[in-house]
Amino acid sequence: MSEIAKRPTTTTWQDRRLRRWLAHAAYPLIWAINRPSAAWLGRAIYDLALRCNGIAINFKGRHGLNHAEEAFLNSIAPDLQGGMLFDVGANYGSYAKYLARIAPTARIHAFEPHPRTFADLTTHVDPARVTLVNAALGDSSGTLELFDFADRDGSTQASLSRDAVGIFDDAIVSHQIACTTLDAYLAERGIETIDFLKIDTEGFDLNVLKGAASAIADRRIRLIQFEFIPANIATHVTMRDFFECLPGYDIYRLCLNGSLLPLFPYDVKRCEIYVTQNLIARPSAAKVQ
Repeated sequence: MSEIAKRPTTTTWQDRRLRRWLAHAAYPLIWAINRPSAAWLGRAIYDLALRCNGIAINFKGRHGLNHAEEAFLNSIAPDLQGGMLFDVGANYGSYAKYLARIAPTARIHAFEPHPRTFADLTTHVDPARVTLVNAALGDSSGTLELFDFADRDGSTQASLSRDAVGIFDDAIVSHQIACTTLDAYLAERGIETIDFLKIDTEGFDLNVLKGAASAIADRRIRLIQFEFIPANIATHVTMRDFFECLPGYDIYRLCLNGSLLPLFPYDVKRCEIYVTQNLIARPSAAKVQ
């Protein structure tokens, strides 16, 4: 039995009677709002629409994560017990600590390449519960440069892309850091399956997934959380790139209550929005003989 591994299809616009009717009904409202004098109202409606679709919903939770993440993790906590959980881009450890809290029997590996942040991470999590790795995961192994703000070195926005940091500030510092691939790490540690993989690497999430091509092809990663953020503009990564990198997986956007909004099939209008959003990928149920 082999798994389906197709390129993502793109939905095409089709003129239907219902579409024509809705457009006709909405015309007076759009005519009234779509003008410079009403731009403030259009922006307010747009911002609300984004949040109603799971975008820019970074409302703080109670345990250092955002509310949507905590709600989602609480909903899947029973499935994480005794599992293998990876936190890539662990920062100061809030995510790893929460995983340890809700899944006390799970095995957790946390990756953080920033030397200063990693030193803090070691004081924030229990090394008996979490395996700490001072390295990045990417699409190749070697030594890379990690960039951060000169006046806030050790920030949550440190990135392997100078341009991603440069979007916000011109004063930048860099650190030489070690990088390996997820496939190589799994082979080295003799790990067959990852039950949950969280990625937060400020614009380099796609590189992490490319370095896990073998595990993805074999569907040995059961659940993946990653981000699509403004930094992806600097790294020239589109949402379609994620669809192509995750054959055999369905992609969802995380909602504020922890539920999942399907984003498949791929649609430019719904997918290519460079505003912060958390995404979940899980193997599709579709199979071929």
